[in-house]
Amino acid sequence: MMLYLLGIFLAFFLSFLLITKKNKNAADFILSAWLCVLGLNLTAYYLLLTQQYQEFPSFVVFGTTLPLAHGPFLYLYIKQQTSQSPFLLHDYLHFLPLVLGNLLFASFYMAPFSERLGIVIHEGEGYGVEMLIRSYGVYLSGIIYVSLSLWILYKYRKNMVQQFSNTEKINFNWLLYLIIWIIIIWFFVLVIQKDSFIYAITTFFILWLGYFGIKQVQVFHQPHLSENDYLVYENIEADYFQKEVNSEEAEKKYKNSGLTDSNIDAIHSRLIQLLDEEKPYVNPNLTLNELAKMLHVHPNYLSQVINSKEEKNFYELINKKRVDEFVKKLEDPENKQYTLIAIAYECGFNSKASFNRNFKKYFDVTPSEYQKKLES
Repeated sequence: MMLYLLGIFLAFFLSFLLITKKNKNAADFILSAWLCVLGLNLTAYYLLLTQQYQEFPSFVVFGTTLPLAHGPFLYLYIKQQTSQSPFLLHDYLHFLPLVLGNLLFASFYMAPFSERLGIVIHEGEGYGVEMLIRSYGVYLSGIIYVSLSLWILYKYRKNMVQQFSNTEKINFNWLLYLIIWIIIIWFFVLVIQKDSFIYAITTFFILWLGYFGIKQVQVFHQPHLSENDYLVYENIEADYFQKEVNSEEAEKKYKNSGLTDSNIDAIHSRLIQLLDEEKPYVNPNLTLNELAKMLHVHPNYLSQVINSKEEKNFYELINKKRVDEFVKKLEDPENKQYTLIAIAYECGFNSKASFNRNFKKYFDVTPSEYQKKLES
């Protein structure tokens, strides 16, 4: 009993912490709402377990439909943490199964209190079909939304080399473990089918969220482009295409780029000049968005230019520049007093593993082997 009470308290407490923190984003609101629903779900089961359902029979039945919301919350949270797309009105449609699940029990909710209490006491007598539909809805929801969440995370991990210059510190474990926890819970729902086990593992999931979650909330949050950023990009497009466009039209263009060869050459020339003169790659946390801002070019355009002119992705281009910078510094006699990793960090690498891997990719030897060749 105490385990469930702890889970209920922690769920609502974490939800409160998230909703009251500064600089909240859509993902924070989603996680806060999810924790609140988890708390309500556990509360309904606790009332049933302690036979306090006699005072709240409708709430107990409502609690049995709440698992229909966990899949959508997982999917929407991961979607927000791995993309720059805003939360839109049509995202609420993911909660339509929860609404429909409760509509199945509309006659129950409208029945007199004594009748509702009798139905709960007799474990849903007279609502066998509705309970079966609800159960299969929960099973289907778990399978669909876990699959969608894994697919989103896979695509993001695959495409991150187009956005980040260092990937070692982009920790995917938080979201991956989140999905694994939901898979475990749904395994208990589908296979074990014992409420005490299901809600016990749900409580441990909330405890895990409390221990690891709060400090990890911002890991996948990439800064969204502001309205001012889009205005800058629009002005550059006006120079290219000799016409003004609004942000909505611009976003459509970004999906189907209209860059001409001369546009691409111009952006590429400015890119190389920037890399050679200002060396932004020494910033270990440099992203495509930040580099695009320096060039006053939309990130999608810059990515296209890098891919077409350099035949590399953003990650490869920036790390090749870092390797070249490292070689220059290594060949400078004034840097002999520094260790290889100290020079590598100065060039923008943020880990020894990343440095060694990228260096060997271009020179087919390790940095220490290359240094020995210079000294021989």
